[in-house]
Amino acid sequence: MAPLSAWTLLTDWDAPVAGAIAVGLAALGYGCASARAGSWPARRTCAFSAGLIVVLFALGSGVNTYSWALFTVHMAQHLLLIMVAPALLLFGQPFELLPRGSAVVAAAAHPLCGFALYTVVVVGTHLTPFLQGALTVPALHGLEEAGYLVAGLLLLLPILGVRPRRRPTPYLMRLVLLFAAMVVDAVVGVALMMTPHEPFPAYAAVARHWGPGLVEDLHWGGAMMWVGGDALMAVLAVVVIGGWLRSAERGDDLGSWLENARRSALELGDGTRVDEDEDALQAYNAMLARLADRDTRR
Repeated sequence: MAPLSAWTLLTDWDAPVAGAIAVGLAALGYGCASARAGSWPARRTCAFSAGLIVVLFALGSGVNTYSWALFTVHMAQHLLLIMVAPALLLFGQPFELLPRGSAVVAAAAHPLCGFALYTVVVVGTHLTPFLQGALTVPALHGLEEAGYLVAGLLLLLPILGVRPRRRPTPYLMRLVLLFAAMVVDAVVGVALMMTPHEPFPAYAAVARHWGPGLVEDLHWGGAMMWVGGDALMAVLAVVVIGGWLRSAERGDDLGSWLENARRSALELGDGTRVDEDEDALQAYNAMLARLADRDTRR
């Protein structure tokens, strides 16, 4: 294997067929749905496209090729798939283009579900023999990559406020989730940094005479998980805090208040229903008018 360099990282492409097809279908589906939506913001399309590019880069470039030889490159791929790509994809608001009311998606997007899956994936693929299996069985390696992407998406859905549920996650809980995920990364990263031997024999079997030694490579990978993962989550924490401050300036999360009012109007139960697409404020005014009329009749 040729030594790792910026050139080989960018030019050594060997994308898995399943991954390339999945990225292509996601791009096609998003493009068709956004075209049907009409005036879809360009910034969302750009964010989603950037997320797909990151996924394709992580799966098919030299990042994937050299992840079989260096644990540090594996960790770079891990961070791209579990943090960077999911954040960009969710900034594209793809769930706004899907039919609403999916109970399965809503349940899977519960904050505790996303955090539990994130913990299982991060711990299970680094502190167990799973990674050794993924380095020797290509199918397991593909499952590992898909697990990173799905775990990142489900963790960040409530944190970024694009969870496909009726009520957004409170901002304080979003920060708690981020802090808890940072603890997971720190614990696993420190555990890898303190490991005195190479726990994955597949890396020792790679014939290379360049780069760091096996244990040094492992320790640098652990540091990347701890410092790099927490740094990315700190950036997301700044985004969340910024949204919280903007919400406070509007007056105690006006958007959530109006949404609750809209649902109350829809579910008033007096035989009159407001169309789902009606503006939330109009729905709230309609609810007040019906309540006043009811009191008058009484």
